[in-house]
Amino acid sequence: MTKCLQSIALLLWVAVVVFPQAGHITPFTGTWKLNVAMATFKPGPPFKSFTLTFTPDGTRQLDLTYADGQTLKASLPWSDGTEVPVTATQGFDGVSAVSKIRGNTINDTWKRNGRVIERVHAAVSRGGKILKIRVDGTDVEGRAFHNRLTFEKQ
Repeated sequence: MTKCLQSIALLLWVAVVVFPQAGHITPFTGTWKLNVAMATFKPGPPFKSFTLTFTPDGTRQLDLTYADGQTLKASLPWSDGTEVPVTATQGFDGVSAVSKIRGNTINDTWKRNGRVIERVHAAVSRGGKILKIRVDGTDVEGRAFHNRLTFEKQ
């Protein structure tokens, strides 16, 4: 095999083995931490902490601590128009999400047992350092909430 063919073979191997999920690299990829001081929660109370991680392997992870200290850890695959299950610790049974990713925005529809419980709009800033998320939904008791969240890239 000539050196040229060997180089091409090596590049193809790297592309297939090392970077198989390159399609999941987006402006969202990385870890984001909630800036609680810049967030609004209606009706409240605010979360103690919230970390979002969008991984290159196609997974989205949520690590949330509520005001009362209870935690939620959830994971779901990235989707683009396909409904996917949300795997989570307690309290999130029967939840799925449908995402539409377009450039620096994501629109999610979260469902529980087929019923819409949240609509989410997220946008990454031009500089790629700020993620603003608007969440409108209904809690498990049927009360409406409207949260405006600002995350900073870590």
